[in-house]
Amino acid sequence: MAITLRNVAFTSTNPARLADFWAAALGYTERRNRGGEIVLGAPDGRFPRFSFQRGDPDWAVDDPLHLDLTAADMEVEVERLTSLGASRLWTIPVERSGTTTWTTMRDPDGNKFCVVQRPPDE
Repeated sequence: MAITLRNVAFTSTNPARLADFWAAALGYTERRNRGGEIVLGAPDGRFPRFSFQRGDPDWAVDDPLHLDLTAADMEVEVERLTSLGASRLWTIPVERSGTTTWTTMRDPDGNKFCVVQRPPDE
């Protein structure tokens, strides 16, 4: 099993405001803006990072927070987590995301989380 916590991801109607708050609260100084997402990181580059994504008001209320997990072999981990009671929702390939491939899932209580294929350069 090779799975680690990569990001704590927030969905917000105002991701910049929320990112500013958490940057000040945690002292995270590394900031990257990618389209509708802001990623904050610790100065030393360690994980987890904090990700702030724009979402409509209903989505921000229903799924305001989720975890992004990194796996050396995403498909193996998705199958393992499914066998433990998680359910698979969808997979976004790197060609569509422009960054990485990930699978969105729900834990046994319905909480969303994502399993991200570890990029080859990490």
